[in-house]
Amino acid sequence: MRADDTTTAPRRPTTAWPLESTLFSAAMAAQRISWIDAPARALGLKPFTRRYLTGQVLAQLRRTARGRPLLLRTAFGTFLTPLNAEDARSLIGGAEEAGARGTVTGLTARGRQLHLTAHVPLPITLSALSTRARATTAETALEILGMRGAGSTLRHADWCAAARRLARRIVLGDEAADDTLVSDILDLTSHAADTTEHTERLAALRRRLALYVHDPAPESLVAAVPDDDTRQGVVEHVLETVTRALTDTVPQALALASVLPVASATDRVEQAVSSALRRYPPLSATVHEVCAPFRWRDMGIAPGTDILYVTAWLRDLDHEHGHSHVDEGPSASLCAAPAPCAAAELAVLAATEVTRAVLRHAEPVVHAPRIDPAALPADLHADSLDLALMDTDPRTGTGILAPDEALSAPGAGRGSARHAALAHDSARSLDEQARQLANCARQPRWNHDAFGEQCRMTLLAHAERCARAAADVRRTAQWLER
Repeated sequence: MRADDTTTAPRRPTTAWPLESTLFSAAMAAQRISWIDAPARALGLKPFTRRYLTGQVLAQLRRTARGRPLLLRTAFGTFLTPLNAEDARSLIGGAEEAGARGTVTGLTARGRQLHLTAHVPLPITLSALSTRARATTAETALEILGMRGAGSTLRHADWCAAARRLARRIVLGDEAADDTLVSDILDLTSHAADTTEHTERLAALRRRLALYVHDPAPESLVAAVPDDDTRQGVVEHVLETVTRALTDTVPQALALASVLPVASATDRVEQAVSSALRRYPPLSATVHEVCAPFRWRDMGIAPGTDILYVTAWLRDLDHEHGHSHVDEGPSASLCAAPAPCAAAELAVLAATEVTRAVLRHAEPVVHAPRIDPAALPADLHADSLDLALMDTDPRTGTGILAPDEALSAPGAGRGSARHAALAHDSARSLDEQARQLANCARQPRWNHDAFGEQCRMTLLAHAERCARAAADVRRTAQWLER
């Protein structure tokens, strides 16, 4: 029978056996327990690790269902689950073509749900954005290296602040560089607890983005989008995707680069980024709601069905069985669309360029967790990395001298006075920023609902951090003046 034959009644999806659903549910639950692999890995018992056992469950489901999608009833909901990447893309693409694909939810490796922005095609070529992205990432790499603390370590919070700033500059332009509220609302929107909360936060995000969408900066991605009607959707999707790659994937890529040979810098960077996206995809699975009935091959899909695409699991299983031809490329780890996504390609480009720029000046050293190149960890969460970036040459690499070198350098007295003056200027700027944030928080527009009050508290928290930073910088200036 042909795939497009509509003369026969469609079949209902096959329901998995209760034991199969239980095993699949257990595999989903195990992803939320990061330490569960530790005993097996310590004893060298690979068959008892989550990845191996999950692969065995999927392989068994493939055999019993003969590769066709199965309806699995789990503790986390009932899902129609394709058992290979080709079927998954075809099924989701069929829902898209039929206008039956509703909201899309992402699942992280820790099992957390993320509300995803709708995929919107970029009406411009990626090459038109490459030059701008490369120049901006080079500047950000030097900013990141200047934020290191003792032992050249870099706090995850500092990394995220610099990465989000870079994402805003690439997408919205330099005017949005310091608009941290955009990124905060974007984060709150993706982590909304329910549909009502997500709708309210998405409306707040669009109000904030309107400042840059309706009057775009000439050098921004927004200005390159010619159609005003699609500009809002493009901005939301690209900003979310680029931010996710820079905050999560780049630290993971640097950690992997620490165990890769330095012989070929280009190959090393691209291998580190692609390996990070393949092994630790920001979207390890996606759930696609079906909002209208449609037919896929000889199967009828009813509204209310949730299609679960376990991206990372299927990729691991295909790789294990030597089916490398089904690999969708690194950008598929960042966007849930069944078709190629230019926004995800831009995110991969930005992540690659940041990684390249950092490695040009410094070498990553991972203090925790331990990374064995022969047995990479099953999980490598960016916020749990203890990462240091050691200068390859302190005097020529970053252009930043360590404190002891600065004090012993010729003309150190004049340099200290100069840095004291700069520190006083920075303290005044931080005080002004704190004042403006506090004034913004006092405005009555935040009084209407709980989300507005949450925005007010975010603004006040930023104001407090700026005030504390100003006090710290002022004390540093006074010390330099001695």
